Amino acid sequence: MPIIFIIRYMIRICLIDIENFSKVYGHRKFTAVENMSFKVNDGEILGFAGLNGAGKTTTINCISGVTLPSKGDILVDGLDIVKNKSKASRNIGWVSESPTFEQNVRPVELLSYFSGFYKFTSSESHKRIMEVLCLVGLDNAVDMKLRDFSQGMKKRFAFASAMISDPQNYLLDEMLNGLDPEGVHFVKNKLMNLKKEGKSILLSTHILGVLEDIADRIVVIHGGRIKEIIPRQKFKSLGKPVINLKPNVIDSALVKILETFGKPVINGDYVSITEVTDSENVAQEINTTVIKAGYSVSHISTDGSSLERYFLELTGAIA
Repeated sequence: MPIIFIIRYMIRICLIDIENFSKVYGHRKFTAVENMSFKVNDGEILGFAGLNGAGKTTTINCISGVTLPSKGDILVDGLDIVKNKSKASRNIGWVSESPTFEQNVRPVELLSYFSGFYKFTSSESHKRIMEVLCLVGLDNAVDMKLRDFSQGMKKRFAFASAMISDPQNYLLDEMLNGLDPEGVHFVKNKLMNLKKEGKSILLSTHILGVLEDIADRIVVIHGGRIKEIIPRQKFKSLGKPVINLKPNVIDSALVKILETFGKPVINGDYVSITEVTDSENVAQEINTTVIKAGYSVSHISTDGSSLERYFLELTGAIA
């Protein structure tokens, strides 16, 4: 084995690598995804956010190998999903947006069938099946048929099926849809555990609060294109800043001063300044100007837009 390959395998910096990926459908050449590039790293939860029809499911389907890209490269563990589809997709755990399974079987039966694709021995298969059912909280449902599962149980079973081979990479497409708050909390904890194990996870969801809690980065897409990739350190400082200050006095003269920086809004003893002028140190400038004018300031802070509002602004859902 070449030394370069050994070093790359040991480092395992990037497990899913999408470069200049596009997907075009039909004779009318409808472009669902255009020139998209991003990476999912080792031990990372990458959030995938976009409005309906943005191209999230198309992208995930192409990474999994269910659909092939029209252009560009998709590598999984360094393997091309087109040229080496079987090997590349083997190390992927995929939960589709609307998973469907044979309804007249029990979970152990179906998972046993799935495990056959990975050449488990009979004893290995049974051990792994019980492990994953326990991990998703379905170990007490082994005698039930899937048709009798609740919506939340079906989602957990889909997660179990994705985990059966202990893959390094997870593609989770709207997996949280239909789950109650307890189910969402359960999945969040499981994803954090997988992250600690060094897995790479691409999580598509409309529940932005979940991404804010657990994602390392969020890829926002709209109209088949990436609008922005937001790192975790920027989650709390999105969009135009809002400056909040508590002066000793709020009068018309102070308001006039603050209007030179943006739009002041009085809220009790505080003033919030929205639509502030672009400046890296605007809070410091406001504080200095107010003090020079003879006021004292006991509190000043800078807040950003909420992730939800920023997302809606970024995708044009709100002005």
